[in-house]
Amino acid sequence: MSQLELHKAAVAMVKHRGNFVMTKAMQKILNTTYDSGGVLDSALKHYAKANLPLVKPLFPTLMSLSYEAATGSTQKNGETDSVALAMLFIAFSADVHDDVVDCSDVKYGKRTVCGRFGSEVALLVGDVLLVQGYTLLHSACENLLPKQKQEIFGLTLKAVFEMSSAQALERKLTKKTRIDPDEYFEIMRLKGVVAELQCRVGGIIGQADDATLEVLTSFGRTVGMLGTIHDEFNDMLDTSELQHRIKFECPPLPMVYAVQDKKIKTAVENFVKNPSAVSSKVMTKKIAKLVLESKDVYNLKQKINEQTVNPKLNALLTKNGRVGHDVSLLLNLLTSNK
Repeated sequence: MSQLELHKAAVAMVKHRGNFVMTKAMQKILNTTYDSGGVLDSALKHYAKANLPLVKPLFPTLMSLSYEAATGSTQKNGETDSVALAMLFIAFSADVHDDVVDCSDVKYGKRTVCGRFGSEVALLVGDVLLVQGYTLLHSACENLLPKQKQEIFGLTLKAVFEMSSAQALERKLTKKTRIDPDEYFEIMRLKGVVAELQCRVGGIIGQADDATLEVLTSFGRTVGMLGTIHDEFNDMLDTSELQHRIKFECPPLPMVYAVQDKKIKTAVENFVKNPSAVSSKVMTKKIAKLVLESKDVYNLKQKINEQTVNPKLNALLTKNGRVGHDVSLLLNLLTSNK
Protein backbone atom coordinates (compact mmCIF):
# COMPACT_ATOMS: atom_id res chain seq x y z
CA MET A 1 0.00 0.00 0.00
CA SER A 2 1.12 3.55 -0.70
CA GLN A 3 1.63 6.00 2.17
CA LEU A 4 -1.62 7.74 1.23
CA GLU A 5 -3.51 4.44 1.26
CA LEU A 6 -2.01 3.54 4.64
CA HIS A 7 -3.03 6.93 5.99
CA LYS A 8 -6.62 6.50 4.80
CA ALA A 9 -6.77 2.96 6.19
CA ALA A 10 -5.53 4.15 9.60
CA VAL A 11 -8.04 6.99 9.77
CA ALA A 12 -10.84 4.59 8.78
CA MET A 13 -9.73 2.11 11.47
CA VAL A 14 -9.73 4.78 14.19
CA LYS A 15 -13.20 5.92 13.13
CA HIS A 16 -14.49 2.35 13.02
CA ARG A 17 -13.28 1.56 16.52
CA GLY A 18 -13.94 4.90 18.19
CA ASN A 19 -16.72 6.78 16.40
CA PHE A 20 -19.57 5.12 18.30
CA VAL A 21 -18.31 6.34 21.67
CA MET A 22 -17.35 9.77 20.29
CA THR A 23 -20.80 10.23 18.74
CA LYS A 24 -22.42 9.13 22.00
CA ALA A 25 -20.36 11.74 23.89
CA MET A 26 -21.39 14.49 21.47
CA GLN A 27 -25.05 13.50 21.75
CA LYS A 28 -24.86 13.42 25.54
CA ILE A 29 -23.57 17.00 25.63
CA LEU A 30 -26.21 18.15 23.15
CA ASN A 31 -29.01 16.40 25.04
CA THR A 32 -28.00 17.54 28.53
CA THR A 33 -29.47 20.70 30.05
CA TYR A 34 -26.77 22.41 32.07
CA ASP A 35 -28.31 25.77 32.99
CA SER A 36 -31.74 25.84 31.29
CA GLY A 37 -30.68 27.49 28.08
CA GLY A 38 -28.14 29.81 29.66
CA VAL A 39 -24.56 30.57 28.68
CA LEU A 40 -23.24 27.15 29.78
CA ASP A 41 -25.75 25.38 27.54
CA SER A 42 -24.76 27.59 24.61
CA ALA A 43 -21.03 27.15 25.22
CA LEU A 44 -21.22 23.37 25.61
CA LYS A 45 -23.42 23.01 22.53
CA HIS A 46 -20.92 25.10 20.59
CA TYR A 47 -18.10 22.83 21.75
CA ALA A 48 -20.00 19.71 20.70
CA LYS A 49 -21.01 21.07 17.30
CA ALA A 50 -17.96 23.09 16.28
CA ASN A 51 -14.93 21.58 18.02
CA LEU A 52 -15.61 17.88 18.63
CA PRO A 53 -16.19 16.96 14.95
CA LEU A 54 -12.52 17.86 14.39
CA VAL A 55 -11.29 15.43 17.07
CA LYS A 56 -10.28 11.92 16.01
CA PRO A 57 -11.68 9.27 18.40
CA LEU A 58 -8.20 8.00 19.33
CA PHE A 59 -8.85 7.39 23.02
CA PRO A 60 -11.83 4.99 22.69
CA THR A 61 -9.91 3.30 19.88
CA LEU A 62 -6.96 2.66 22.20
CA MET A 63 -9.21 1.23 24.90
CA SER A 64 -10.84 -1.04 22.32
CA LEU A 65 -7.48 -2.23 21.00
CA SER A 66 -6.12 -2.93 24.48
CA TYR A 67 -9.21 -4.83 25.58
CA GLU A 68 -8.99 -6.98 22.46
CA ALA A 69 -5.27 -7.58 22.98
CA ALA A 70 -5.93 -8.62 26.59
CA THR A 71 -8.84 -10.94 25.88
CA GLY A 72 -7.92 -12.22 22.43
CA SER A 73 -11.43 -11.48 21.19
CA THR A 74 -13.51 -8.53 20.01
CA GLN A 75 -16.06 -6.82 22.21
CA LYS A 76 -19.53 -8.35 21.97
CA ASN A 77 -21.49 -5.98 24.20
CA GLY A 78 -19.40 -2.82 24.16
CA GLU A 79 -17.55 -3.83 27.34
CA THR A 80 -15.33 -0.72 27.33
CA ASP A 81 -17.82 1.79 25.88
CA SER A 82 -19.20 3.27 29.12
CA VAL A 83 -15.75 3.74 30.67
CA ALA A 84 -14.37 5.13 27.39
CA LEU A 85 -17.26 7.61 27.30
CA ALA A 86 -16.43 8.86 30.79
CA MET A 87 -12.75 9.17 29.88
CA LEU A 88 -13.69 11.29 26.87
CA PHE A 89 -15.45 13.84 29.06
CA ILE A 90 -12.37 14.11 31.27
CA ALA A 91 -10.23 14.61 28.15
CA PHE A 92 -12.70 17.22 26.82
CA SER A 93 -12.30 19.11 30.08
CA ALA A 94 -8.52 19.23 29.66
CA ASP A 95 -8.94 20.34 26.05
CA VAL A 96 -11.13 23.33 26.99
CA HIS A 97 -8.88 24.33 29.89
CA ASP A 98 -5.83 24.03 27.63
CA ASP A 99 -7.33 26.55 25.20
CA VAL A 100 -7.66 29.03 28.07
CA VAL A 101 -4.05 28.53 29.14
CA ASP A 102 -2.81 28.90 25.55
CA CYS A 103 -5.13 31.82 24.67
CA SER A 104 -6.42 29.76 21.72
CA ASP A 105 -9.39 31.61 20.24
CA VAL A 106 -9.38 29.57 17.02
CA LYS A 107 -8.41 25.95 16.37
CA TYR A 108 -8.31 24.41 12.92
CA GLY A 109 -10.46 27.22 11.58
CA LYS A 110 -13.17 26.95 14.28
CA ARG A 111 -13.79 29.25 17.24
CA THR A 112 -13.01 27.60 20.56
CA VAL A 113 -15.22 28.02 23.62
CA CYS A 114 -12.61 30.45 24.92
CA GLY A 115 -12.62 32.39 21.65
CA ARG A 116 -16.39 32.69 21.43
CA PHE A 117 -17.49 32.95 25.06
CA GLY A 118 -14.38 34.17 26.86
CA SER A 119 -11.91 32.55 29.24
CA GLU A 120 -14.18 32.77 32.31
CA VAL A 121 -16.99 30.80 30.66
CA ALA A 122 -14.46 28.35 29.14
CA LEU A 123 -13.05 27.60 32.61
CA LEU A 124 -16.55 26.84 33.88
CA VAL A 125 -17.28 24.65 30.84
CA GLY A 126 -14.09 22.69 31.51
CA ASP A 127 -15.10 22.24 35.14
CA VAL A 128 -18.57 21.01 34.17
CA LEU A 129 -17.11 18.46 31.74
CA LEU A 130 -14.66 17.22 34.37
CA VAL A 131 -17.39 16.69 36.98
CA GLN A 132 -19.62 15.03 34.38
CA GLY A 133 -16.75 12.77 33.37
CA TYR A 134 -16.09 11.57 36.92
CA THR A 135 -19.83 11.07 37.50
CA LEU A 136 -20.04 8.93 34.36
CA LEU A 137 -16.91 7.03 35.40
CA HIS A 138 -18.42 6.17 38.77
CA SER A 139 -21.53 4.76 37.07
CA ALA A 140 -19.49 2.93 34.42
CA CYS A 141 -17.42 1.12 37.04
CA GLU A 142 -20.38 -0.12 39.09
CA ASN A 143 -20.42 -3.50 37.36
CA LEU A 144 -16.67 -4.04 37.57
CA LEU A 145 -14.82 -5.91 40.28
CA PRO A 146 -13.90 -3.75 43.32
CA LYS A 147 -10.20 -4.10 42.52
CA GLN A 148 -10.76 -2.99 38.91
CA LYS A 149 -12.83 -0.01 40.01
CA GLN A 150 -10.26 1.09 42.59
CA GLU A 151 -7.38 0.84 40.14
CA ILE A 152 -9.22 2.71 37.37
CA PHE A 153 -10.10 5.61 39.69
CA GLY A 154 -6.55 5.78 41.02
CA LEU A 155 -5.03 5.75 37.55
CA THR A 156 -7.42 8.42 36.30
CA LEU A 157 -6.58 10.76 39.16
CA LYS A 158 -2.85 10.17 38.61
CA ALA A 159 -3.23 10.89 34.88
CA VAL A 160 -5.03 14.19 35.55
CA PHE A 161 -2.24 15.23 37.93
CA GLU A 162 0.52 14.27 35.48
CA MET A 163 -1.15 16.02 32.54
CA SER A 164 -1.60 19.16 34.63
CA SER A 165 2.07 18.98 35.63
CA ALA A 166 3.09 18.70 31.97
CA GLN A 167 1.02 21.77 31.10
CA ALA A 168 2.58 23.72 33.97
CA LEU A 169 6.09 22.79 32.84
CA GLU A 170 5.26 23.84 29.30
CA ARG A 171 3.99 27.25 30.47
CA LYS A 172 7.23 27.66 32.42
CA LEU A 173 9.20 27.08 29.22
CA THR A 174 7.37 29.91 27.42
CA LYS A 175 9.21 32.36 29.68
CA LYS A 176 12.64 31.04 28.71
CA THR A 177 14.67 32.61 25.93
CA ARG A 178 16.23 29.24 25.14
CA ILE A 179 14.34 25.97 25.34
CA ASP A 180 16.27 22.75 25.85
CA PRO A 181 15.11 20.23 23.21
CA ASP A 182 15.44 17.26 25.56
CA GLU A 183 13.42 19.06 28.23
CA TYR A 184 10.66 19.81 25.73
CA PHE A 185 10.73 16.24 24.42
CA GLU A 186 10.20 15.04 28.00
CA ILE A 187 7.04 17.17 28.18
CA MET A 188 5.82 15.37 25.07
CA ARG A 189 6.39 12.09 26.90
CA LEU A 190 4.52 13.31 29.99
CA LYS A 191 1.54 14.30 27.84
CA GLY A 192 1.33 10.70 26.68
CA VAL A 193 -0.20 9.78 30.05
CA VAL A 194 -3.79 10.18 28.82
CA ALA A 195 -3.33 7.66 26.01
CA GLU A 196 -1.46 5.41 28.45
CA LEU A 197 -4.50 5.56 30.74
CA GLN A 198 -6.82 4.37 27.97
CA CYS A 199 -4.63 1.37 27.18
CA ARG A 200 -4.13 0.30 30.77
CA VAL A 201 -7.83 0.65 31.56
CA GLY A 202 -8.71 -1.40 28.48
CA GLY A 203 -6.39 -4.11 29.78
CA ILE A 204 -7.85 -3.92 33.28
CA ILE A 205 -11.39 -4.35 31.96
CA GLY A 206 -10.12 -7.28 29.88
CA GLN A 207 -8.55 -8.75 33.06
CA ALA A 208 -5.07 -8.87 31.53
CA ASP A 209 -2.25 -10.37 33.56
CA ASP A 210 0.47 -8.10 34.98
CA ALA A 211 2.93 -8.70 32.13
CA THR A 212 0.34 -7.87 29.47
CA LEU A 213 -0.77 -4.78 31.38
CA GLU A 214 2.79 -3.46 31.44
CA VAL A 215 3.14 -3.96 27.68
CA LEU A 216 -0.16 -2.19 27.02
CA THR A 217 0.80 0.63 29.38
CA SER A 218 4.11 1.16 27.58
CA PHE A 219 2.33 1.10 24.22
CA GLY A 220 -0.17 3.70 25.41
CA ARG A 221 2.54 6.07 26.59
CA THR A 222 4.33 5.73 23.25
CA VAL A 223 1.16 6.37 21.24
CA GLY A 224 0.30 9.38 23.39
CA MET A 225 3.74 10.85 22.95
CA LEU A 226 3.74 10.16 19.20
CA GLY A 227 0.30 11.76 18.86
CA THR A 228 1.44 14.89 20.67
CA ILE A 229 4.58 15.14 18.54
CA HIS A 230 2.53 14.53 15.38
CA ASP A 231 0.46 17.59 16.33
CA GLU A 232 3.66 19.57 16.82
CA PHE A 233 4.66 18.84 13.22
CA ASN A 234 1.17 19.69 11.99
CA ASP A 235 1.38 23.06 13.75
CA MET A 236 4.51 23.81 11.71
CA LEU A 237 2.43 23.31 8.54
CA ASP A 238 -0.64 25.27 9.69
CA THR A 239 0.14 28.96 9.22
CA SER A 240 -2.36 30.27 11.76
CA GLU A 241 -1.34 27.71 14.37
CA LEU A 242 2.36 28.43 13.89
CA GLN A 243 1.75 32.15 14.20
CA HIS A 244 -0.24 31.60 17.40
CA ARG A 245 2.43 29.31 18.86
CA ILE A 246 5.13 31.92 18.26
CA LYS A 247 3.08 34.72 19.83
CA PHE A 248 1.55 32.98 22.85
CA GLU A 249 3.08 29.55 23.46
CA CYS A 250 6.26 27.54 23.12
CA PRO A 251 7.29 27.15 19.46
CA PRO A 252 6.55 23.72 17.95
CA LEU A 253 8.99 20.94 18.84
CA PRO A 254 10.61 20.81 15.35
CA MET A 255 11.51 24.50 15.63
CA VAL A 256 13.05 23.96 19.08
CA TYR A 257 15.30 21.29 17.57
CA ALA A 258 16.09 23.17 14.37
CA VAL A 259 17.42 26.29 16.14
CA GLN A 260 20.32 24.23 17.47
CA ASP A 261 21.79 25.14 14.06
CA LYS A 262 23.17 28.69 14.40
CA LYS A 263 22.14 29.77 10.90
CA ILE A 264 18.60 28.55 11.37
CA LYS A 265 18.50 30.09 14.84
CA THR A 266 19.42 33.47 13.40
CA ALA A 267 16.78 33.16 10.68
CA VAL A 268 14.10 32.17 13.20
CA GLU A 269 15.05 34.94 15.63
CA ASN A 270 14.87 37.54 12.86
CA PHE A 271 11.50 36.13 11.81
CA VAL A 272 10.07 36.20 15.36
CA LYS A 273 11.28 39.75 16.00
CA ASN A 274 9.56 41.03 12.86
CA PRO A 275 5.78 41.37 13.46
CA SER A 276 5.07 41.84 9.76
CA ALA A 277 6.96 38.62 8.95
CA VAL A 278 5.07 36.63 11.61
CA SER A 279 1.79 37.98 10.18
CA SER A 280 2.77 37.01 6.62
CA LYS A 281 1.64 33.59 5.41
CA VAL A 282 4.39 33.58 2.79
CA MET A 283 7.14 34.24 5.34
CA THR A 284 5.63 31.76 7.81
CA LYS A 285 5.66 29.03 5.17
CA LYS A 286 9.27 29.84 4.31
CA ILE A 287 10.44 29.56 7.91
CA ALA A 288 8.47 26.31 8.33
CA LYS A 289 10.17 24.86 5.25
CA LEU A 290 13.58 25.89 6.58
CA VAL A 291 12.88 24.23 9.92
CA LEU A 292 11.40 20.99 8.60
CA GLU A 293 14.25 20.43 6.15
CA SER A 294 16.96 20.92 8.79
CA LYS A 295 19.37 18.20 9.86
CA ASP A 296 18.28 18.46 13.49
CA VAL A 297 14.65 17.80 12.57
CA TYR A 298 15.74 14.83 10.47
CA ASN A 299 17.50 13.46 13.56
CA LEU A 300 14.38 14.18 15.61
CA LYS A 301 12.31 12.07 13.19
CA GLN A 302 14.78 9.23 13.60
CA LYS A 303 14.46 9.53 17.36
CA ILE A 304 10.67 9.43 17.04
CA ASN A 305 10.76 6.31 14.88
CA GLU A 306 12.92 4.57 17.48
CA GLN A 307 10.09 4.96 20.00
CA THR A 308 7.96 2.46 18.05
CA VAL A 309 10.43 -0.41 18.58
CA ASN A 310 8.88 -2.69 21.22
CA PRO A 311 9.64 -6.43 20.94
CA LYS A 312 7.29 -7.31 23.82
CA LEU A 313 4.42 -5.51 22.10
CA ASN A 314 5.19 -7.29 18.84
CA ALA A 315 5.11 -10.64 20.63
CA LEU A 316 1.73 -9.82 22.16
CA LEU A 317 0.26 -8.64 18.87
CA THR A 318 1.30 -11.73 16.95
CA LYS A 319 -1.31 -13.61 19.01
CA ASN A 320 -4.07 -11.47 17.51
CA GLY A 321 -3.72 -10.63 13.84
CA ARG A 322 -6.48 -8.04 13.74
CA VAL A 323 -5.11 -6.05 16.68
CA GLY A 324 -1.58 -6.30 15.28
CA HIS A 325 -2.74 -4.99 11.92
CA ASP A 326 -4.64 -2.08 13.48
CA VAL A 327 -1.76 -1.15 15.79
CA SER A 328 0.64 -1.11 12.81
CA LEU A 329 -1.73 1.22 10.96
CA LEU A 330 -1.94 3.53 13.96
CA LEU A 331 1.81 3.72 14.50
CA ASN A 332 2.32 4.42 10.80
CA LEU A 333 -0.23 7.23 10.98
CA LEU A 334 1.48 8.87 13.96
CA THR A 335 5.02 8.62 12.57
CA SER A 336 4.26 9.74 9.01
CA ASN A 337 5.06 13.41 9.58
CA LYS A 338 5.02 15.51 6.39
